[in-house]
Amino acid sequence: MKKLIILFIVLFSNLTFSENFSCDPKKFLSPDTLTKVIKHRDSALNVCLNCEGNSCAFKSQLLADQKSLAICKRLFCTASYASRGYEMPADTPRGKSSFSYQYAISEKGKIIDIKVNSVEGVFSSKDAVKFIKALTRKTRFQPIEFDGNFYQLKNLTSEMTLNTRLEQE
Repeated sequence: MKKLIILFIVLFSNLTFSENFSCDPKKFLSPDTLTKVIKHRDSALNVCLNCEGNSCAFKSQLLADQKSLAICKRLFCTASYASRGYEMPADTPRGKSSFSYQYAISEKGKIIDIKVNSVEGVFSSKDAVKFIKALTRKTRFQPIEFDGNFYQLKNLTSEMTLNTRLEQE
């Protein structure tokens, strides 16, 4: 049964992300690149992010400058660790699904506040949230720290298209 759960999914062959502020939870930085990213974060914080209280969001003007947006995403929302595999929840519906969702990265570098915007296919909103949590359970982002304070990164969006049909089906 566990072998059936582990996957034969062609999961990321159709993985897409929206044009808004999205971070791919399965891409991650090498330790060497992470060291360089941490070094440059302080100087880029005010260019990339609007921060209020303990929350930050990407500046909307970054959408007009794809090069700056790519740099800001690399600095603030590329994972420092992402598991290469995961265990799919046993009650995951089998078949094709697409969904879009919003989320945040906590002060500790974990994905939080997952809210599904739309779902098509065999998944319900509840199934989509459960799947995203399973997929990103071990994913970690370098926490955003500035002047001794830690910040959440909010208003991130993403889309996913997948097929959870097993090989034998």
